[in-house]
Amino acid sequence: MIEAASLRYFREIAEQGSLRHAAARLFVAQSALSRHMVALEDELGVQLFERHARGMTLTDAGRLLMQYADETRSRLDVLRGQIAEFDDLGRGHVRIACVEGLLSGLMPRFVRGYLERHARIGLTVIAMGSMAVAEAVAEHRVDLGIVFGQSPRGDLLELARMKQPLCAIVGPSHALALKRSCKLADALQHQVVLPDRSFGIRQLIDRVCAVGRLEPHTVLETNTLAFAWRLVLDTDYVTFLPMDSVRSEIAERRLVAVPLDDAVLRNTKVTLVASASRVRSIASNSVVDALKAEMLATGRTRRA
Repeated sequence: MIEAASLRYFREIAEQGSLRHAAARLFVAQSALSRHMVALEDELGVQLFERHARGMTLTDAGRLLMQYADETRSRLDVLRGQIAEFDDLGRGHVRIACVEGLLSGLMPRFVRGYLERHARIGLTVIAMGSMAVAEAVAEHRVDLGIVFGQSPRGDLLELARMKQPLCAIVGPSHALALKRSCKLADALQHQVVLPDRSFGIRQLIDRVCAVGRLEPHTVLETNTLAFAWRLVLDTDYVTFLPMDSVRSEIAERRLVAVPLDDAVLRNTKVTLVASASRVRSIASNSVVDALKAEMLATGRTRRA
């Protein structure tokens, strides 16, 4: 059986690339580290490191063991959190990655309400594009994610969905501002600011453009939605966002959201996802339940 200490020593050697540096970091004699690694290789019956004059690198077998060590550490972190929560069910920390478009509407409402009810649970909210969100959840770098559209990976569980129709976002004096709705083709007759291809929004727009053989007149691509709508404020440009992303600016009549009539863009959703291979902590399950309720309430408010 591989001991936890051996895995810790193995990981440090792999990360430092040498016995000497790992020994200094661990405050362990270099000879003791060497004996542990020889014993570990004997136990597994494979060579874990290639020894070079300049240091040590992992073999293919070593990389497999490193993957196992990463998974073991991740599971141990979850276990520690669950054990701590048995002492006090109101304690824990949950990391959430979500698409930027939700940082103006859904997420501030959710965070304010949740932290009022669960003062001893900490939250981290990180903005990413949809593909990056899915990758972070699958690799256990975050506990939960919210992606635009459906889950892009088969190793994620879809826990909840909320409708987020796409709109053409324009200034109040724009030619489209008086329309009750429009097609994407109508909006693309104007100069547009598009999110880059890491965003689910962009991927859907590209799909509609490919089917309809549409050619956007793109003046700028950006990796932040806030920059996109700020450019629209004082220009004749058009960008594409869910209404929730700019609800305050619409209420202040600084921007106008024109719903898009294209079926694919009219029926878009955001999806709450979690890793299928990770056991969620009690705190994570509490956040899931609260997020589901907030998404449901937001959907009802929008329909009303």
